[in-house]
Amino acid sequence: MVTDLPQRIAELLASTSAGEAKPKVDELVQRLCDITGLELHPALFLDKHATITAQGKAVSPTTAAQCAEDVQRTRIFMQGVYAAIQQKLQHLHQRNHQQGHQQGHQQSIDILYAGTGPFGLLLIPLLPLFDAAPLRVTLLDIHAESLEKVQRLIRFLGVERFIVRLEQADACVWQSPEQFDLIISETMRQGLIQEPQVSIFSHLQQFLKTDGWLIPEMIRLDLWLSAGASLAGRECKNPDLHLGPVFKLDKTSALQLGKGDTGCAQGSLWVPDYADVLQDLKLTTFIQVFAGYQLHENQSQLTLPLYERNARVLPNSMLHFRYELGVYPQCVFRYEKLPELADGVLPDSLEKNSQGIYHLKRLWHKIQLRKQASQSAAARQQLTAIPENEWLLDKILLDQLGVGLEPAMQQLYSARALVDVEYWLASANAGTFAPQQVEQTNNAIRHFIDNKQQALNCRADLPLDEVQLAHWHEQGYLIVPGVLSASETAAARAAIWEFLGMREEDPASWYQSSAQMKKIMVQLFAHPAFEVARSSSYILRIFQQLWQREDLVMTTDRVGFNPPETDRWQFPGPGMHWDVELTPPIPFGTQALIYLTDVEEHQGAFCCVPGFHKKIDQWLAAQPQGVDLQQQDWAQWPVKPIAAKAGDLIIWHHALPHGSSPNRARFPRMVQYLNMYA
Repeated sequence: MVTDLPQRIAELLASTSAGEAKPKVDELVQRLCDITGLELHPALFLDKHATITAQGKAVSPTTAAQCAEDVQRTRIFMQGVYAAIQQKLQHLHQRNHQQGHQQGHQQSIDILYAGTGPFGLLLIPLLPLFDAAPLRVTLLDIHAESLEKVQRLIRFLGVERFIVRLEQADACVWQSPEQFDLIISETMRQGLIQEPQVSIFSHLQQFLKTDGWLIPEMIRLDLWLSAGASLAGRECKNPDLHLGPVFKLDKTSALQLGKGDTGCAQGSLWVPDYADVLQDLKLTTFIQVFAGYQLHENQSQLTLPLYERNARVLPNSMLHFRYELGVYPQCVFRYEKLPELADGVLPDSLEKNSQGIYHLKRLWHKIQLRKQASQSAAARQQLTAIPENEWLLDKILLDQLGVGLEPAMQQLYSARALVDVEYWLASANAGTFAPQQVEQTNNAIRHFIDNKQQALNCRADLPLDEVQLAHWHEQGYLIVPGVLSASETAAARAAIWEFLGMREEDPASWYQSSAQMKKIMVQLFAHPAFEVARSSSYILRIFQQLWQREDLVMTTDRVGFNPPETDRWQFPGPGMHWDVELTPPIPFGTQALIYLTDVEEHQGAFCCVPGFHKKIDQWLAAQPQGVDLQQQDWAQWPVKPIAAKAGDLIIWHHALPHGSSPNRARFPRMVQYLNMYA
């Protein structure tokens, strides 16, 4: 039958990259689906038609067909098979030429293709390119459906003359009366797991001529110590450490395994000293289809690495490996692990990490203990010995390093190694820590540990006058005008607009969904525009004057965005509440924000109950037991909305109930939250 498919195959064989090959592979796969009548991606595909054999999983015809979409895999395998056949034909031509003078007869190339799938992808589409070449092909597949579709393709391409036999059989037990020049089989996954590639080759090698070839020629598994995905997207100072090859499937090893000799499939590797970050074992797959036609790590689904996470192999020890055959073939490893974290000593707060910072190693250790506590009595025991107030030391550390408490804790809990946390912290500080920042952080930590209090220097200039201080003591809140300039508030607003992907001039964009929004809170912590307020000596002195002490730490908090209510968007809160544990006596503490826009009373203004800090202890003592004190009928309380200008600081005693309010104006309320604590 006349078709342009051979021309498309020739173009694919001539391609030199995955990018060049992709449109050709996509077109080829679509054409093969049309010819065979196969639906490549059926709805609700559950892959129920795979066959589980004693030597591994034979994937379903549909799954086998889907493998053709793996562009580099298809390109390299087809090019390698084509080159191997070409070379065998060249050898045959030379042999026939010699024997023709001597004996007067021709020979052929005998090919066995085991595990054809529904497309016979690695061979059948190539056959038209060989025209009248002396090829004799035997096809095997365990699924009748695959062979039926392969027959359709053979008839469509008009290559029946090459086909000696199509047989439904398990290639691991099939018997042949003849020998083959090439045995082709691609029945594998990465790491040679689950599927029967090894068993197929170790069985079929007995039907290979002395000078015959297995295709692929060689599959090699290598073992590495790796940092795994935790270092994805960034340069690693400690690249993966190659421990050595653990298994090689080729003609020689297939012969050994076929004789029952498993010595080639097991052994030991020495594990040297290595960097702490290399906690995983990584198994890589290298495939030499034929000669220079090769697939390296990550070039195909077949060469994606496999990880044994958190292996923590003991340095200076022997690691033992073996390749196991059977229902689920796989490489298995036996090794000694490093002692569990809970078995070690909790680092002292004054023990420095690799960046010279106090307490970070201890904080990392504590988080790991918390993650292990449900299953480890040793972890629970260590946690009980930690002072209750040490959470404040954790907070001092993270605030001094300029990272928000919430994102920092997310990193600490999700990171797989301390070095990942260190990298994240450095990235949040322009890639590295300035020496003065490290010194400032360490001083704050030592100051806390030594329990020193630095009294307010009243001889220095203090920003708040007697009227302001009287208002603070009586009302519990204060508006300090103009702590940021117009240009500084504009820069802060611009940072929020950019982060949220919204435009000031486009009100419709103010309501687009954003994963960075939690109610009206914006999960933006680090930006140069917000460091202006955090590093302001004027704002520092305001807090110091109210606290009556010098040794304060600035928090690294988020920002807020409260757009006007519409028919489709209503104010989500937070409404009135306290952020302090409601157990008397309530200690002194502050909270604060800076308006980044002019805010009227009806514009989502900050609200509070002035003066309540003076009577909260008596009010708490009068409340009945067991009630949720946060749930109040706030309409009965004297709640006051606080209007102010962009750049004004609003600071309040944390004993005041407070919150935001619905924005019934025409422009969003934007704020920067900040605070200081002793």
